[in-house]
Amino acid sequence: MEQEEYMRQACRRLMDQVSLKLEGGPVAEKDLLEKCAAYIQQEKPEAREALTSLSQVIVRQAEGKDALEVLRFYLDSQFGLGDSKEAGLLETKLAALRDRSKSEARSGAVPKISVIITTYNRKDFLRQAVESILAQDYPNKEIVVIDDASTDGTEVLMEERFGDEERVIYMRNETNRGPGANRLAAFTAHGDGEYVLFLDDDDYLIDSGYFSRAVAFHESRPGLSFVAANVFLEYSASQRLKLQEIGLSEVTDRRTYFLNFERPGYGKPASTLTTLFRREALISMDILQMNMVNDASIYLRSLLVGDAGFIDAVVGVYRIHGNNITFNLSRDFLVRNLEEKRSIRNLAIERYSYQKKEMNSWFNNTAYDTIVYYLWNSAKTKDDFMYMYQWIRSNCPDIYGKIKQEFRVRLIKKQILQVPFIRKLIRR
Repeated sequence: MEQEEYMRQACRRLMDQVSLKLEGGPVAEKDLLEKCAAYIQQEKPEAREALTSLSQVIVRQAEGKDALEVLRFYLDSQFGLGDSKEAGLLETKLAALRDRSKSEARSGAVPKISVIITTYNRKDFLRQAVESILAQDYPNKEIVVIDDASTDGTEVLMEERFGDEERVIYMRNETNRGPGANRLAAFTAHGDGEYVLFLDDDDYLIDSGYFSRAVAFHESRPGLSFVAANVFLEYSASQRLKLQEIGLSEVTDRRTYFLNFERPGYGKPASTLTTLFRREALISMDILQMNMVNDASIYLRSLLVGDAGFIDAVVGVYRIHGNNITFNLSRDFLVRNLEEKRSIRNLAIERYSYQKKEMNSWFNNTAYDTIVYYLWNSAKTKDDFMYMYQWIRSNCPDIYGKIKQEFRVRLIKKQILQVPFIRKLIRR
């Protein structure tokens, strides 16, 4: 408790220091960061990481990048100070810096946004996700929740909380089918909006004006396949928030991004929680024929038909639990993922005039990264290794020798550990 109270008081002091700095009007980003850094060095070492993260959020506010409600959310979730007098004063100073002439006001009919939420046994998270979409100030939106046979009372929640909400459609499976199949089923049945957003049940938006801003961005820049924005990463174990900035150009060329996707400098947005896809682009890239409707594949296919748009604003929260990035991938799941990437390679060559040589190189690089991740983190037995070696030799022989050599020692260790006598010795 003493540590928590110290953190709150340190946060109050930082907010007061920034408010004083802003008394005279706008402050250059570098100057404000230096002011914050100098103050933070005066605090205890254990408080500096959290205060540095707060200073990054405040600087983004001073630059007018994020909505003021994002600052309130951050202060409340991390320090319990969203409604404090220090926060109120800081908000007043920051609001005075903003250009009030900017407006996203619209007239006439507005395009429909279809939001598809897949869920399984996470009713409390689901409620927050749905409510975050309903809180968007954008008028023409529809939410489709597809429940993958939950047993935790999700059906009751949806009836009691959203049963009378005309903007929410509830679908329920009798058997578990997995998130990829559910996204496709919900999209096929109800995804008729001009724009589509795929949301996981444990993620949520915190900027109520984001849909309005994203649609305006789309319409002012024809030819985009999707528009995305920044998020906070929320680590469930510690409840800490970490800013994730995409760092790409406002409009990023489709071909460059596609060929370098998830390489240094060309990172993937966190899931698809902020990503507004143009429905026409999803149809053009053959979403209805996808083997696996996961986020990376949706992005890659979308980049075949249009450029990417990015808004430099923090608008949502992506939760990281122990099972977000799994270390228990099955080899069947992995192979389906690789086959989807192979379909993307073929589509790029046959329909979009990519060169066969460059796409084979792209596929080999993608397959190498995916397979290495699996062999390091998920492969449990000699059979897992041998199964993947056979698949590699048949489908991407150019990387077979490299991977086999890299994991030669690891496979030997796996084989040794399968001997009962050795396992018994290790347990002693």
